[in-house]
Amino acid sequence: MKHQSILVAAVAALVLGTQAVRAEGEEKKEKDHGKGGAAGLLEKFDTNKDGELSKEEIAGIPEKRSKHLLEKYDTNKDGALSKDELAAIKEEKHEKKEGDKKEEKPAEKK
Repeated sequence: MKHQSILVAAVAALVLGTQAVRAEGEEKKEKDHGKGGAAGLLEKFDTNKDGELSKEEIAGIPEKRSKHLLEKYDTNKDGALSKDELAAIKEEKHEKKEGDKKEEKPAEKK
């Protein structure tokens, strides 16, 4: 009986420790990534805080990401992202979030 209690306590401690480590990892991941989408881009790279990303500011974004952003969202092909172009990023993120919410809901039973 004594050994069983020790075993149960050890398993409980292991489970709780694992959950704490997982929570720390998620918190660190969120902190490292910061905000996503247009808000995150502006917070990180909009050095003059004008709500747009100039060519110079885009140069501070890692090349693979900046190339993707410009190819997808720079509709006037000027090498910068205007407020309207950044709004498209925000809208796409919002639509994706809404789509994810719909997928999470269980199907209604008839």
